[in-house]
Amino acid sequence: MSVIEKWALQGVVLFLFAWMATVAAQWSGSVVHTTSSDRLAALSSMRLTTESVATSVNKHAQGGAVVVGSLSEGNE
Repeated sequence: MSVIEKWALQGVVLFLFAWMATVAAQWSGSVVHTTSSDRLAALSSMRLTTESVATSVNKHAQGGAVVVGSLSEGNE
């Protein structure tokens, strides 16, 4: 491999690492700028969805049907 090819390869690798660092920094910045209230709201909406599905399954099960399996409401 010639010297120019090595330099070109190093330039490409350096560009890729710089690009990955930029993407990681932007993602990290967006995570830092969200508040804990935003994260809690997202978790609460997921929990409400899970609870509504579990309630719906329980209502159908009371009609005499056999339900195989169960839904977990998370670790509480």
